[in-house]
Parts: sequence; structure tokens; C-alpha cells
Amino acid sequence: MIRALALDIDGTITDDQRLLHPRAVEAVGRLNSRTTVILVSGNVHCFTRAAAVLLGTSRTFIAENGGVISWGEGEMELLSDPAICQEAYRRLKEVYPLAKKDSRYRITDLVVESNFEIQEAESRLRGWGLEADLVDSGFAVHIKDRKVDKGRALAKVMDRLGLSQEEVAAVGDSISDLPMFRVAGFRAAVANGVPELKAKADYVSGEEFGPGFCEIVDYMVAEEMI
Repeated sequence: MIRALALDIDGTITDDQRLLHPRAVEAVGRLNSRTTVILVSGNVHCFTRAAAVLLGTSRTFIAENGGVISWGEGEMELLSDPAICQEAYRRLKEVYPLAKKDSRYRITDLVVESNFEIQEAESRLRGWGLEADLVDSGFAVHIKDRKVDKGRALAKVMDRLGLSQEEVAAVGDSISDLPMFRVAGFRAAVANGVPELKAKADYVSGEEFGPGFCEIVDYMVAEEMI
């Protein structure tokens, strides 16, 4: 039985313009009465907290691709070293025309526009010996501490909440969701998800974005997983 569902936001319960899909909001409401929904987002902490409040999900959530865990109402844990991201940004900006996004609100990682060759930039980071990774969420590129990802943060949450792998489901759409697929017992991807994620999913929806998430919830209910 699934006791907790780790849920990505952008591209999973939104539409292609990053607007919350009304049907997906209703589906999250259905889940809230059946299991614990833990938001796991690449977005900033304040955004993810606001989403948790508005959606009525757990106040324990993960933001900034695993860089921040919010434990309930009063405790925040940082898993990332922001200095690593800042140095990677400084070095890359000497080569590429990087433009920051959301920088005023970010605590651990940095986000830049997708206006450069990511694989080439990653090769440069390795050559410079920097412990930073680049993650393309489909909406922007995240510069993050290499030791941090959604899966490691989710495993930490699972350990603290006493959840086994078989008791956790994960739903997402992007390559940044792949690490949490490695620690969840049931993995589902929406149809608009990247091929690498869908290849590891136990279930892939027929529909894209928010409607696809609704389909996943229906499947889990029908299979008596929740």
C-alpha cells in the first residue's frame, strides 16, 4: 500500500505553460484524503511552500531539486553548498551568455535560461574540477551541487518519516525526476515526460501534463494501491 506520493509540479500537474491544471488540482485533493502527498520540485522554496498550502499537501516538501527540505512548519534543512553553484555560474558566464532566473528567491541552486549547449558546458565543469551539475528541467537549466538531487532528498524524507520503498510512489516528467524514481517503489510518468524517465516508469499515462496525472491517480485507485 502506498503511504506517500512524491509529486513533481511543473510539467506534471500543470499545462505546457506551467499553469496548474484544474483537473490535476482536483486529483491532488482526492489523493490528500487517501495518502500523504509530498511535493518534490525544482522550483524555489517559497513557491513550493505556497503550492503545498494551496493544494493542501504535506508541509514536508522538497524544493530546488533536492537542495532544500522543509520539515513541517518550522524547520528547513539545506543539503546543498550554494558556493559550488555560484562558482560554476561565474566560470560558465565567462564562456556563455548566461542569464539568471528566479535568483532573488533561490537558496541553494541557480537557474539560467537554456541558451547554451548543455553537454559542452558540463564537459567544461568537469574539466575545471567543479562539483556542479547542469539539469535541464524542460523550462530552464539548473546549476546545482553534484551531491544533491531529488532522490537523495526523498530518501532522507522517507527515512525520517519511517517509509519503506514499497510504500512510496513518485510521479514526474523530467530528467530531474529520475533520481526519485530510483528510491520509490512505484514510478509513473506523464506522457510528455522525457524518454529516459518513461523508460524507468512502471506506468506511463496516455495523456500529457495535468490530465495525464489524473490518469495516473485513477490507475492507482483502480489497482487499490492507495
